[in-house]
Amino acid sequence: MYTDESHRTLRDAVDDLVMEWPGVSRKVMFGCPSYVADGVLFAVVSEQGLSLTRLSETQRAKLERSLSVEPFEAGGRLVRRWATVQVDPGRLAPVEHALRQSYEAAVV
Repeated sequence: MYTDESHRTLRDAVDDLVMEWPGVSRKVMFGCPSYVADGVLFAVVSEQGLSLTRLSETQRAKLERSLSVEPFEAGGRLVRRWATVQVDPGRLAPVEHALRQSYEAAVV
């Protein structure tokens, strides 16, 4: 379960990266900080890590070559299309490009 105390560092790191992008806002979905662009969800910070919701299969496969990628789990259901990665909040660089791709897919 997401708790702000234990996951705040990751949330803050994602905030620092994406909140200046055009049209981005943060709201709570699935009990977790979630990022939308022009009303379309593109990322979620949870106890599972950082989930990217708008990657194409090709983009996800590229991410999987460098990081362990899992589906997002919500209420016992797996959302296999979403790419969830464990990431060090101080080192978002390995996922920054994929995060930007998920954002760009949301604003199309």
